[in-house]
Formats: sequence, C-alpha cells, structure tokens
Amino acid sequence: MSRVSERALPVYLQTLKQSENLGEEVLADQQQIVELDKRRQTNRQALRAVKKEKEENKMWVMMGNEFVKVEKSLLGSWLESDQKVLDKEINSIRDGLKSKVQALKQLEGEEIPRGFFLEAMKKNELSNIGSTAGRVTERYLDP
Repeated sequence: MSRVSERALPVYLQTLKQSENLGEEVLADQQQIVELDKRRQTNRQALRAVKKEKEENKMWVMMGNEFVKVEKSLLGSWLESDQKVLDKEINSIRDGLKSKVQALKQLEGEEIPRGFFLEAMKKNELSNIGSTAGRVTERYLDP
C-alpha cells in the first residue's frame, strides 16, 4: 500500500462511519414521524367522532386500562391539545431531519438541491396573497 492510501484510509473510515450514523438517525427520525402521524390520524378520527356525536353529553373513553365517562367538551379539549402537541413534535423532528439530510449529502459529496429549505406558507400569508390577487384582478377587470 502506498503512503497516500495508508493516510487516507482512517479519514475514509471516519467519513464512512459518520455517514452510516447519520443515515441511521435519518431513518429513525422518518420512522418516528410515521408513528407520530399514525397517532395524529387516530386522534383526528376520535376528535371528529366526539364533534359528530350529538345525543350524548358524556362519552366513554379508555384511559390506560380503564374506561372512564368524561364530559364531551372536556374530551374534545384534551384531544385538541394532544393534536397540537403531536403537530409540534412532528414539525420539530422534520426541522431536525433537514439538517441531518444536509449533513449526510455533504458527507457523500452530493449537492443539496435548490429549494431544499423551502417552508410552507402560513395561513395568514396565503390569505394575504388571495386578497392581494383579488384586488389586482378587480383593478384590471373594472373599466
């Protein structure tokens, strides 16, 4: 073996080890997002069922290993707060996932695609665009 390859081997092995660890973290985060999303979907279904129920003021719910009869309004607020917590957890994992994927791509020597760090628009931004577009359209349509 030449001296160059003997020196490069530890660096190559270290890079390979780092990329393997990052790859495992990315896969673990993706799996965690899938599991949290399943919980969020189940929670959404339960919230919908609570809102749809019109006859009962109290509903049975399983908490741990016990069934408990709970006020419908209280149950709805619990489910809504759980929904918010799940949304925050998923978004936080997604934000961390972007930086891990970026680091992994850099280790592998790949270029990060344009628009990789784009974020979805918020509701108020979308409504501002809609109202602005409406005003512009009205200006050009009116004689």
